Amino acid sequence: SFQQTMLRIKDPAKSVPFYEKNFGMKLVHRYDFPTWKFSLYFLERPRDADVAHLPDPGTAASEEYLWSMPGTTLELTHNHGSESDPTFSVWSGNSGCDLPTSSPLYLKDGPIRGFGHIAFNVPDVYAMSTALETAGVQFQKRPDEGRMKGLAFCLDPDGYWIELVKRSESAIFPEASNLSQTMMRIKDPKQTITFYCDVLGMSLVRCMHIPNDFSNYFFACLTPDQKALMPDPESAEASDFVKQLWQPVVEMTHNHGTELDPKFAVHTGNSDPQGFGHIGFLVDDLVSCCDEMIALGVPFHKKPQDGNMNSLAFAIDPSGYRVELVQRGASFAGVCSNF
Repeated sequence: SFQQTMLRIKDPAKSVPFYEKNFGMKLVHRYDFPTWKFSLYFLERPRDADVAHLPDPGTAASEEYLWSMPGTTLELTHNHGSESDPTFSVWSGNSGCDLPTSSPLYLKDGPIRGFGHIAFNVPDVYAMSTALETAGVQFQKRPDEGRMKGLAFCLDPDGYWIELVKRSESAIFPEASNLSQTMMRIKDPKQTITFYCDVLGMSLVRCMHIPNDFSNYFFACLTPDQKALMPDPESAEASDFVKQLWQPVVEMTHNHGTELDPKFAVHTGNSDPQGFGHIGFLVDDLVSCCDEMIALGVPFHKKPQDGNMNSLAFAIDPSGYRVELVQRGASFAGVCSNF
C-alpha cells in the first residue's frame, strides 16, 4: 500500500505546525537518530473520528501504528542543524533548465525538474485559498491566476508547492481537506505504467492528455470495492472518481517527447540540489517482494540485507526515482533513540 512521500525540510518547528494547523494533519510518529544527526516526522491526515484513537507520537505504540496503517503519510526529514543555517534551503522540484527561458523559474545550469507537488482536495478552493492567505500562507498561484482557473498552489515553509483541488461533489466525507496526490514528472509513460501497475500492484485510475504538450497518469492503491466501481481511466468519469477518493494518488506527468530523448533524465532530488526524496510502500513480505522485483530486472539502491536497517529497501523506478519498500509491522526500536 502507498504509505509515504518523503520531503526534506529545514525546520520541523515550522513545518509540523504548518501542516497540522492548515490541513488538519497529525503527527503520528517521530524517529530521532542522533548518531546520524537526523529526525523523521510522519504526518497523516486521518479521518476526524480517528484522531482521538491515535497513540502518542514517538512511542512503540505509534511505531506499530505507522507500519501497519492503511493511510498515507508525509515523511518530513530534518537534518539536525539546518534550522539554524542561513544558507540552507531545499529544492522544490519546480525550477530547472527544462523550462522556457522566459519563465521566472528557468535555471540555465539547473537540473531537469522531477518532483512537482503534493495536493489536498477541499470542498471550495476559493474559500480555502482565502483562509490560508489570511493565515499568512504564501501562494505560487491563486485560483483565478494563470490559464487553469479554479485550482491554486500555496507554498509550505520550505517552498514546496501544495496544490488545492476541488473535491468531487459526490465525495461523502465531511473533513475540510484530505491529502490527495503526489506529483512526479517522468520520462516514459509505458515503462512507468508497467512498473507501478504490474510490479507494485497499483491501479491506473485516470489519464489526462493535452495534445502536443503533456499527459498526466494517476495511480492509486484501491480497495476491492473501489476497484469494482472504477471507470475506464480514459473516460470523463475518471476525473470525478479520483476526486472522490480519500486516499492520495500518485500523479505522473509526462511531457511529450521525453521518452525519445536519450539525454533526458529527471532530477530525483537525492543529489544536489536536494528536496523530495522518495515515495514509499508497505509490503507483506519484504524479502520475497524484492526477490520478485530483482527477477523482473528492477534495479535497487538498497536491498534488505544492505546496511543496518534490514526491514526496508529502495527500488529504482523507470525514471530513476527511489521507491522505499518497508516490511509491514517493522520496528526500528534500538536503532532510533527515542524508544
